[in-house]
Amino acid sequence: MEVSTQEFRDVQTLVRSLCGLVLTDDKTYLVKTRLEPVVTAHGCTSFGDYLGRLQQLGAGAMRDELVEALTTGETSFNRDAHVFDEFRRRILSRVAESLRRRREQGTRVPVARIWSAGCSTGQEPYSLAMIIHEYLSANVALGLKVEQLPILATDVSAKSLTTAKEGRYLERDLDRGVTPEQRRRYFQQQGLHWTINPQLKKMIEFRQMNFLNPMPDIGPFELIFCRNVMIYFDTPTRQKLCEQFHKLLVPGGLLILGAAESLYGLTTSLVSESFGSTTVYRKPDRHA
Repeated sequence: MEVSTQEFRDVQTLVRSLCGLVLTDDKTYLVKTRLEPVVTAHGCTSFGDYLGRLQQLGAGAMRDELVEALTTGETSFNRDAHVFDEFRRRILSRVAESLRRRREQGTRVPVARIWSAGCSTGQEPYSLAMIIHEYLSANVALGLKVEQLPILATDVSAKSLTTAKEGRYLERDLDRGVTPEQRRRYFQQQGLHWTINPQLKKMIEFRQMNFLNPMPDIGPFELIFCRNVMIYFDTPTRQKLCEQFHKLLVPGGLLILGAAESLYGLTTSLVSESFGSTTVYRKPDRHA
């Protein structure tokens, strides 16, 4: 089943309007391979028939299906290990210090919220949860509980979020990033699948969110992980997201992007900092 130039242009326009994803002109093969099974499943004999049906039906399940087919991306546990190494080594200590200061200032049970924005099938937030649990277990003297570092995990794809909420993964998923100690401590084998410890699941709230829609009042956050997401958006959408992230971060909070991403070309007061080989963006303190 071939994709004509006009059909590809129509898909480009539609998916950009639905979720902000920019499909560059070299993505014809991706559109063909990702959408052909969807087109066939709906009994359509061509991409033109499928797009025509989409236009007739308007917004709904078919359009959600289109977005899910084209936005399901590459992910793995502890992806880009240096980020999680620095999260364990320095960033969590910084967050713990922030919680300590707030407790001294009179906040009875201070909370530092973390947002995994674009969490796909859940490997990133579960990786964060494992490290938080490990860190607090090794630093009992801090007097912190996992409930004080809750994680919000969002994605545009309802299908991906279903997998994330279930927390059930195949052996090959664990082989890509999970350490032997993490496997032993946080996963239970059930047939062909490995299931995440319920204690970790309780640390995470999964929620569907489209970055093009008005953001609900979900902040504030101490940390926002939005990795390998903004690279797929155009500059105006990236600028809008950057402004939203700035608004939702607490003073001194950090935004962490993917290794191939930066805020270059955007207007922002976020300040870049280097933690080893990991670059983060800090919201200046009020007094700065």
